[in-house]
Amino acid sequence: MKIGMIGMGVISKFYIHALEYKLNNPVLSAVCDLNEERMRPFLDEGISCFPNYHDLLAQKDIDAVIINVPNDKHFQICRDALREGKHVCCEKPLTLTVGAANELVSLAKMTNITLFTAFHRRYNVHFVRALKEFHSADEIASVHARYLEKIEEHAGEDKWYLEPERCGGGCVADNGPNVFDTLSFFLGNMKVESADITRNQQNVDVKALIQLKTNSGTPVHVELDWAYEHGEKKDVRIMLKDGRKIYVDMLDGFTEFKSSLYHEYKEILLDFKKQIESGGCHGDDGLDAVRLVNETYELEALKA
Repeated sequence: MKIGMIGMGVISKFYIHALEYKLNNPVLSAVCDLNEERMRPFLDEGISCFPNYHDLLAQKDIDAVIINVPNDKHFQICRDALREGKHVCCEKPLTLTVGAANELVSLAKMTNITLFTAFHRRYNVHFVRALKEFHSADEIASVHARYLEKIEEHAGEDKWYLEPERCGGGCVADNGPNVFDTLSFFLGNMKVESADITRNQQNVDVKALIQLKTNSGTPVHVELDWAYEHGEKKDVRIMLKDGRKIYVDMLDGFTEFKSSLYHEYKEILLDFKKQIESGGCHGDDGLDAVRLVNETYELEALKA
């Protein structure tokens, strides 16, 4: 399976590492970025390079694309890729609005093309191990998840993270989908009950306390922070009805900054390939995360 990558920003290196050093299939065959300097190393390796993503999508031998561009461009490029018959792996969030996500899901289902969102935390080795400690969501009394970081450290050269119109907001729009998917992965459908959001002078939401409930009434608490001054923390606490407590520190043992992403992105690519081969995944998970983000912002707006 030949893959093209559109957007060579800070997250691209995790895909590249998996494709070039860990996996024989899929194979990276083309890259695209507006900044041609970012593509120079690939040109030297004989990989096709395109400054215009339409030219990459026009390549008949490309089976699938990874979309790793600013959040506000996801919808347009995903739609164009699906129309060209390319399977899509898109960085989260799938889109900025529920309407746009619904359009992509409908298109993917109509054409039977895979539309996959790269929710990397569901593949975290500590998270996967923790899920084996219970058998059913019915055993869970409550859940508390934290996603705390200093965004300037994570954004690197990708300054668009701090532009609300491009990011879709702030920590809720960008980190929220990862947390929501991680929780939905084992809890099922959730609904936002309340949201307390803190914004900076640029109107970027930098902190959020979000209360949710599952369909069966299990309370879920999510804490997001883009101004965390103590490194980073990505963890989940699961309280079971029998009194047991399961603590998942997703960064345990990964001492190098962002090093946990290497194994998670390898699993993303393996699952993406599996979904393509089985004819599965048409964007419903990505849509649900967008729904929860929008519910969070809507509840905050009602308090104004």
